[in-house]
Amino acid sequence: MRYEAHRVTFAAAAKGAGLPEDFTPHGLRHSYASMKLAQGIPITDVSRWPGHQDIGITFRTYGHLVDEARDRALDVMQAGYQTGIAEVPAAAC
Repeated sequence: MRYEAHRVTFAAAAKGAGLPEDFTPHGLRHSYASMKLAQGIPITDVSRWPGHQDIGITFRTYGHLVDEARDRALDVMQAGYQTGIAEVPAAAC
């Protein structure tokens, strides 16, 4: 199937899904990678899915999302640490 046939098929499906007319397969790919990084999937894993030749390409495109994921991970670890301390009997400390 040629590119034009894919483009027309994708455009029809995107329209049927209520997506904007300018939404492209590349936009879908970018959205998917962004969501996976925002969910905390390691950038090394996400880099393979769109077929990037090296992680540098992925990091240059999505690196800002890695910082946000790191901040969320620190928040989760801090909350778990504080919960753990509250549950440990004083005599055990």
